[in-house]
Amino acid sequence: MSETLGFIGLGAMGLGMAGNLARELKNQEATATLARKELYVYNRTTLKAQALTSNQDLNIQLAASPAELAAACSIICLMLADDVACDSVLQQLQQCNLRGKVIINHSTNTPEFAMAAVAKLRDAGCAYLAAPVWGRPDAAAAGRLIVVPAGPAEALARAQPFLAAHGRLLPAQDAAHKANAMKLIGNFTLFGFVETMCEALTLADKSSIRRQDMLAFLDAFFPAPPIQGYALRIATESLDAGAGFTVDLALKDVRYMRQLAEATRCPLPVADLVFNSLLAASANGYGLKDVGAMFLSSQQAAGLLPPGKHLEEGDGERS
Repeated sequence: MSETLGFIGLGAMGLGMAGNLARELKNQEATATLARKELYVYNRTTLKAQALTSNQDLNIQLAASPAELAAACSIICLMLADDVACDSVLQQLQQCNLRGKVIINHSTNTPEFAMAAVAKLRDAGCAYLAAPVWGRPDAAAAGRLIVVPAGPAEALARAQPFLAAHGRLLPAQDAAHKANAMKLIGNFTLFGFVETMCEALTLADKSSIRRQDMLAFLDAFFPAPPIQGYALRIATESLDAGAGFTVDLALKDVRYMRQLAEATRCPLPVADLVFNSLLAASANGYGLKDVGAMFLSSQQAAGLLPPGKHLEEGDGERS
């Protein structure tokens, strides 16, 4: 079955992911001698779409609205900020006839959102897949994300080549909400590592141990690229988020984790600790810094860093 793809949400992650899908469609054209296949895209701010639409090597069509995109596409992908943004877009998509279509949501959502979306779209004859991702924007652009897909087997089979365009696929889950739970549990694990590294490097500073020596320890015991990447950014205080993951976005994810913990009656004291560290970083003006800016709050608490040090560089962040 030849699919027509659409992608909604061209933020830091979505832009690279949409580019991967456009290249996948070009590859399908070349290998199967198919007719020209366009990727339809929509973003609330059309300026963000120009990086894609201006690329003459890709077949990109800018839609005027989510409903217009849905009318043209058989598979619709979402990469949005949170439950509220996703719900708003889904309401607009439901203005169209969605029967026989597949919606793939790559956003970080609560399991409750996924369950509600499945129920609403089932009545419309539309399959809903959750496929949240791990990775930074550079990994998204390079097709090196980690994806956990979930939903009905038939819809997963239709979506498989387009999911694989984003990177490594973890084992598929049989219900969409399980992928969202797995994403939150994964982020809980990663944020716990970040909190531990922030405290460990602060203790090393107070013990007159060089940070590069601690990086050597982390390299020996935790050679995973995400851990090493965060450790290096923290140790060198390279905390400008750029297109990366900010403290304020991480706060949203931890709120979702705590909701999951409450719903499942599973205490998460580490999540509470991470939440308070992120909240302190945001309160100190680091909300738009990289999530590793928890380190700055740790340093301040230990008497090693004057408040606002990294806000003296004119980076335009709120105070």
